[in-house]
Amino acid sequence: MIAIEKVRELAIAPLGTNRPAFVISASGLVRIEHRVLIVADDEFHLAEFDLRNNQPGSWIRLLPGSLASDYRERKKQKPDLETVTRIRPDQFATFGSLLVVPSMSRPNRITGALIKLKNDLTISDSPVPIDFSHIRKKLAQSIDGLNVEGIAIQEAVTKLFHRGSKSKGKSVVAELDTRTFLHALHDTHKPLSSCILELREYDLGDIEGIGLSFTDAVPMPDGRVVFLATAEATDDEYRDGANLGSSLGIMKVNGDIERIIRISGREKFEGICADYLTTKATSSDRAAHSMEVLLVSDTDNEHLPSNLYRCSVNLN
Repeated sequence: MIAIEKVRELAIAPLGTNRPAFVISASGLVRIEHRVLIVADDEFHLAEFDLRNNQPGSWIRLLPGSLASDYRERKKQKPDLETVTRIRPDQFATFGSLLVVPSMSRPNRITGALIKLKNDLTISDSPVPIDFSHIRKKLAQSIDGLNVEGIAIQEAVTKLFHRGSKSKGKSVVAELDTRTFLHALHDTHKPLSSCILELREYDLGDIEGIGLSFTDAVPMPDGRVVFLATAEATDDEYRDGANLGSSLGIMKVNGDIERIIRISGREKFEGICADYLTTKATSSDRAAHSMEVLLVSDTDNEHLPSNLYRCSVNLN
């Protein structure tokens, strides 16, 4: 069992009239030095927080548009941005970039965003919309109730993590060719289905009889992937249900599951970032013996804020 510590509530200035002064549906996060950037599935923005203090965060717009204030109407309209990942510096972005990926669970949930980082690792002022419609169309032919919740961009392969459900099947990892995928992000801003290599189903076990399903993932420097999975009593990708708890898992380089560890409590964790606490963690020298992990929860409640947590995971 992994013990967790609450860091803070995600208090933030409201974006408009009748909007709460906190993040409701946190669904992914990335850490850049002392800052955490959190994507919420019911916003067109990223939320930025400074880990050095407990001051309210600030919003950074990703996509144009506006959403209804009413919670139910907002759910119908939302872009469903589910995960954010950091892309290392390359020929397209000298200082690296961030990629925000939508769930692709509905035809109106196909637009993500690509944001280049500046030399001081702050975010550029011009996020680029990314059209995932081709990827969605192809994946939806094989995956019933498609619901992408995580991404892990690795040197050769990029993994998209589909969250399975009780009535529509197991969780799935879709593998994409990284070189082709990254080129399309920066060139046409519309990755094609031709970059999809293969699909692999996963049985992640259960909590009290409710199956665990992927909710986020983060690539590690040794080629492994750390992922989150939660046990939510719901039959599909749209309706929320009672949450029985969450677990943290480690995926080997070859895609096999190395271990899955229960996280204490019954929080629905939907976002993760992780760092090894030792630096010599490569495919040939796995000196890392623990991880420092940050998590964000999704309360599925318009009256309750999402929260940021921390924990340490022993790898021995």
